[in-house]
Amino acid sequence: MNITKYKRALIYFAIYCIFWIAISIALSLLTGKGDDLTKFIPISDMGIETALIAIVLLPLSSIIGLFIGGYGFSPLFLYFHKRIFRSKAEYGIYNRPEFEKFKFFSSGLFSALMAINFSLFLLNPSIVSLSIGSIPDSQDDYAKTFVVLLVFTFIIATILFSTTWFIKDSGILYSNKNHLKKTNNPPEIRSIGRWYGQFLKGYAGVSVIFSYFEFITIFLVETAGIGNLFPILLAIFIPFPFFMIIPYIPTLIISDVIEQHRNNYIRKYARKLGITKPVEITFELGV
Repeated sequence: MNITKYKRALIYFAIYCIFWIAISIALSLLTGKGDDLTKFIPISDMGIETALIAIVLLPLSSIIGLFIGGYGFSPLFLYFHKRIFRSKAEYGIYNRPEFEKFKFFSSGLFSALMAINFSLFLLNPSIVSLSIGSIPDSQDDYAKTFVVLLVFTFIIATILFSTTWFIKDSGILYSNKNHLKKTNNPPEIRSIGRWYGQFLKGYAGVSVIFSYFEFITIFLVETAGIGNLFPILLAIFIPFPFFMIIPYIPTLIISDVIEQHRNNYIRKYARKLGITKPVEITFELGV
């Protein structure tokens, strides 16, 4: 493994960890012991619970989602695509050149936005009561539960997106080239992984950011008078959607390290579905 390939990403993750450790210390000093973030974690210290979620549980959740989605659901997604298109498309395998750089922003961003979207969707009095152990009586209880729910929604979001990563990187493509006489659609060659990805990104787009800030603005207005705690809450929740990209770094590094293994895994199932032909992509312009 070429560690220098991941140097910049690891620096970002280290800074992220330092930030949450500092926030943890500040929250512990300002709130004191006995002020829980959630009853799901048997530690009565909001600062420690916050750091535990941000530094340990969120990366762990996305790693779990990577293996469940990639190895469990990717073959099913491939099968369903063939069932949907049947004889309308031809399939092949493209051996793309190895990509030497490591990029995490785009993959992490859309997965994080989907996790945030799911957490907002699941917020209701019953869930909040289950998390805090009492009837919710303020927006503060909803904000705490929103953070806790991310531990679970990170798994779900990563399961969904990892299927697209596995299939896309395996190089499995489909084309309508030989069926143009039966349709007025233009010729196209597409990645199955990207085909699924476009639907998932519809649930993880810019609208999620607006929904998040609408939710969090109510919470920040309610807590504006809490002395020294309010600046810390601003530092946490204003850039929060972009902070949530960073916990995906360990997952995406693991995904990159095992790329050859997962490509072989997906192609093995592709062969069982009759996808065996190699694909050569050319784009020639007439003179």
